[in-house]
Amino acid sequence: MQTLNVFEKGLGYLESCLSYFNGSSAFFLLYVCGLLIVMVQGTKKDRQLFLPTGIFLLLTIYNPVAPVALDRIFDVNSEYYRFFWITPVVVLVSYLMTKCIMTVKKKEQRIAVVVLITLLILTSGNFLYANGYPKAENMLKMPEELLEVSRLIHEDAKEEYPKAFLEYEYNMQMRQFDPKMILTVDREEYINAVIYPVTQEMIEDEEHPAYPLLASLIRYQDVDREVVLEALKKTNTRYVVLSNPNERIPLLMELGLKKVAATEHLQIFRFDNPDYQPFELVDYSVVY
Repeated sequence: MQTLNVFEKGLGYLESCLSYFNGSSAFFLLYVCGLLIVMVQGTKKDRQLFLPTGIFLLLTIYNPVAPVALDRIFDVNSEYYRFFWITPVVVLVSYLMTKCIMTVKKKEQRIAVVVLITLLILTSGNFLYANGYPKAENMLKMPEELLEVSRLIHEDAKEEYPKAFLEYEYNMQMRQFDPKMILTVDREEYINAVIYPVTQEMIEDEEHPAYPLLASLIRYQDVDREVVLEALKKTNTRYVVLSNPNERIPLLMELGLKKVAATEHLQIFRFDNPDYQPFELVDYSVVY
């Protein structure tokens, strides 16, 4: 979902979100059909329960114009699709399908309806294990190499909360696994850097000192060595973790970073900055 952009998709943004989230727009069409059935054949209670929310959703969340209009006021690219998780689409579809099954009296006909509905559901979106059933490497459901990187950094660090710059996937996974690993780049900055090139104006933005690191180490843009070095200092970055091989590894060594550990696919470098300030957790146990 993070790769979808309302500026590029325009009125097609909604359809792209539905396809990305549900595998297609077919399940949403089941919801529309469900609203029509409720409107024509539903009980008074059914209409009171489902029609007001359905009309509201069709005018707002499921209106192709809505994300385009909202984006002129708010940045909806990374949040808009989250609305799908809280809408009553699944509730109405499940309710009507259950009702269809229960209204059939004969056993043979009921079995046929169950089979038909099952096939309808299976073909209206992505099957849960469409890409196979990947077996977790460990009980934490995290890549073993990520756990090893975390362990190696903590073993080398002399403080409890080391700060590290990692490549995109590892950065996203580390933030879910290791609360004591302080990350140089936050999630939103990383997502933007993956989608868009880092402009010169962003590189010179003193309020976001991590931009030169993203431009040089992730986007492979030409950034002056001194600017990259200054970014490491300003962000108070202690460790840099890059894939092996990586064309930016020679740059890190030229900047004075020391290789302290390695895994099968990753290399870990330490930046011995004399002005490095270890992160300290604020003690809220004392109330004044």
